[in-house]
Amino acid sequence: MRKRKKEQLLSLLQSYEEAHSTLRSFITEGREKEATSLLVLCQEGMEKIEGEVRANSIEADGLTALFLQYQEALFRTYQALSIAESGMDFLQKAESVYFQIRDGIEKTAVHSLILFLPYKASMWDSMESIYLAARKDPSCEALVMPISYFERAEGGSFGEAQNERDKFPVHIPLITEDFSIEEEQPDLIYIHNPYDDANLVTSVHPRYYSFNLKKYTENLVYVPYFTTTTASNLWRNFLPAFPYVDYIVGQNEVHKNCLPSEVTGKCVVLGNPKFDAAAGLKTKKIELPPAWQEIAKGRSLYYYNTSLICMLENPDGFLRKMEELFRLFKDHPKYCLLWRPHPLLENTFLTMKREFLPRFQQLKEKFITEKIGIYDDSAELDRAIALSALYIGDWGTSITSLFNVAEKPLVMLDYALSSENKERNEKLWPLLQYFLLRFAGIHPQEGEEALVLEGRFLLKGKIEGKTLFLDKLDLADWGLLSEEEKIPGDEYREAYFEHGRWILCPRAGGHFLVLEKGKAPQKVELEHIFIEPDAFYESYREGEYIFCKAENYPCDIRFSLKTLRVLEETGQKEGKLIYHISEEELKKWKVECNFKEEELISGFLPWRHFSYGLQENVAYNLQDFLSDKPLPRPFDKAFSHSKIKEIAVNIGTAGEKIHAYFQRIALQDEKNREIEE
Repeated sequence: MRKRKKEQLLSLLQSYEEAHSTLRSFITEGREKEATSLLVLCQEGMEKIEGEVRANSIEADGLTALFLQYQEALFRTYQALSIAESGMDFLQKAESVYFQIRDGIEKTAVHSLILFLPYKASMWDSMESIYLAARKDPSCEALVMPISYFERAEGGSFGEAQNERDKFPVHIPLITEDFSIEEEQPDLIYIHNPYDDANLVTSVHPRYYSFNLKKYTENLVYVPYFTTTTASNLWRNFLPAFPYVDYIVGQNEVHKNCLPSEVTGKCVVLGNPKFDAAAGLKTKKIELPPAWQEIAKGRSLYYYNTSLICMLENPDGFLRKMEELFRLFKDHPKYCLLWRPHPLLENTFLTMKREFLPRFQQLKEKFITEKIGIYDDSAELDRAIALSALYIGDWGTSITSLFNVAEKPLVMLDYALSSENKERNEKLWPLLQYFLLRFAGIHPQEGEEALVLEGRFLLKGKIEGKTLFLDKLDLADWGLLSEEEKIPGDEYREAYFEHGRWILCPRAGGHFLVLEKGKAPQKVELEHIFIEPDAFYESYREGEYIFCKAENYPCDIRFSLKTLRVLEETGQKEGKLIYHISEEELKKWKVECNFKEEELISGFLPWRHFSYGLQENVAYNLQDFLSDKPLPRPFDKAFSHSKIKEIAVNIGTAGEKIHAYFQRIALQDEKNREIEE
């Protein structure tokens, strides 16, 4: 029996106590006509209650005899009144049976009705393990209803309604949208689209906006369809569904702390179902489809991911990199590209970067028709991950964390770099451009400064004529021991020297690091607990202070070189300005390294952006990797495994934990909403 139905029946039965009391008064006062009318109402009402019990409970047979006894006692009471007898003994019998009926219904087991409302089949993995756990639970009925959505046309209007029910796994039974949410009022509704009408690319049908769904359930639960390996800006936004959902499922405590303060109380840290599937891929055997075998021809598959964030930030660089990958992988003897674009990528080009759409479509058509690699737009993400040896792409996507959990290498692209054969000097242009802009900046350099290169050493630049000379300073000489080499590559940005100390400024990290020979490294923590990629985008020194300009951190900060204290700057943050030096100007310069250039090669490192992987840089690009050029730090599977626990809780069991948690809520009495942890 549904909990809601049980509560309705018990509410109806509650009125019988007052009815019985009124009957006693009518009989005592000799008001036979009123008593008879009330007896008829009690009889008809109990017949309806019996019908509801039979229709909604498999345990109804145990109450059948009691319903019959109650009706018989009422009839005997009516007979006694018709011959001028009191009938009080029969009424007392009816009351006794009534209490047994009420107790029987109170003891009747209840089950919940759980409704899953996915919209994109490719995002179903964010719900699947919850559904599979619910399907095994006899105390609930779990239904999956793929909902219709619209891709927005140019200008934001709705296009034709779409429904992807035919793309869902065949082992998942589905119901149609004829199901009446309004009448059935599910005990739990799970959603994974929190944008309502605010998404510029797609929109679920307005019937499924969160403020509409909340009218018909006591428990509206948002399970994110994306995952990340670090803190994320995506979590900091106040999403349209947040005022209406009752619960938000968090991946870990870091993500919970990233939420807007108004909704952190709604967040329950239970993990993410997407990791359940990823964890199982390490032992799962999946066959390569015949059509893929024909293209792969025995080569290892490398997963190529094209996400939305980096495309929107730099569409030209994004497409240039795509062209480069297609050239590198076409007819490659050892590796085959498995391209799996974000399901909304093409429509995002249409609605937000329309001028680049034809170029993207031409590249897509070229890739497919020339069979450069495998094009996968299916809903079977786990198949693609399982069959791929490693990941190639950018960090702004859920897929990186899934590859981390599957313990497969990540190779991160730099859209400002090219793998084309270039003169040695051109490969160093990114470093040249960085130092030229530092020297020509609006804040004159004061004292000695350096670039913290991927958390490994300090890189100092000096200009003589049209030549940039680079020197390297080993951090081990300043108290960072060898076991501390696992500093995330994007933890720090600039470093400044003052009073015999190097001060390393945060880029993604939540602290300054003070290095002084003969002393242990000292961390000076920031006021906000905040570790996120690109927390700060630049720093500069002015007098006794180092100023750090905030990108994702809540405010700009300054660091006192005298007191080693951090002060937060009030007022509005300035917008980030991006400067660029033309190729014509860069060609006039030379770069000389006063050390072996091979030392610029890093290999696999931890990162705030994506946990652990290889980042393209000036010394080692994708072409080098595909050519099997040796790395000083090759992929370390043991270290990769050690990083998994930082990503999320309940990896492999999140679906079970989420279902158990919310099922307890769904079956509780209204008077007791407390949850046992």
